[in-house]
Amino acid sequence: MNVQEFQDKLKEIQSLARRQENSLKAEQIRNTFGEAGLDEKQLAGVLKYLISQGISIEGVETAEQTKEKEERRRTPLTEEEKAYLKEYLEGLPGAGEIPEESLFRELAEGSREAARELSSRYLKEAAELAVEMNMEEIFLPDLIQEANLCLLQSLENAGNAIRDRQWLLEEMRKGLEAVCRKQEQQKFSDDSLVARVEKLEKAVRELSDDEEEGKSSFSINELAIILDMDVEEIRDTLRLTGDDK
Repeated sequence: MNVQEFQDKLKEIQSLARRQENSLKAEQIRNTFGEAGLDEKQLAGVLKYLISQGISIEGVETAEQTKEKEERRRTPLTEEEKAYLKEYLEGLPGAGEIPEESLFRELAEGSREAARELSSRYLKEAAELAVEMNMEEIFLPDLIQEANLCLLQSLENAGNAIRDRQWLLEEMRKGLEAVCRKQEQQKFSDDSLVARVEKLEKAVRELSDDEEEGKSSFSINELAIILDMDVEEIRDTLRLTGDDK
């Protein structure tokens, strides 16, 4: 199973979860990924990822799911990130004199100036949200920039309704959670690809040793069957590893 097929399977199981009110049985996950050749550790990774998406797995308590999310969001800042955050916060502009309620009313009327003023005022909250949701996969400055983009997008999509602070903070949070989910999914896919590359590299080394000893080696088609990989996937991987000669 190549990376694209794996991603398709992941989308398939998430669609099934949505049809079942965001819940799954472990058996359904095993059936979906049964032909992927995943070991127990990799299947556990699938379970962990699905739980991080808010999907309930039969036999896994809701409290454990909450703990999983909490642990992800408690990733401590590095010293470099702490120094960056301090300097960043000190450089933020101060709040203007116009009452926030007035700015939200003007925002509902389509005022671009109100949107700019609100975006400036909420940069600190965006940074604090990024710190709360800090994760190893994204360097804090990048996560803060993503939070700032969520802030701008929220204001742009405010519509004609009169919004407030609570609405804006919630929209920012939802946007940044989507960014984190996407990053987690990408890392999961990358880790799966790395595992496939390492598996192939090991097989290629073993075959190379056999050739040096005068033993017969497998053809690329036979290797594809042994490793459950497409021939083209093997060729692409060999190019990446420099063993395509």
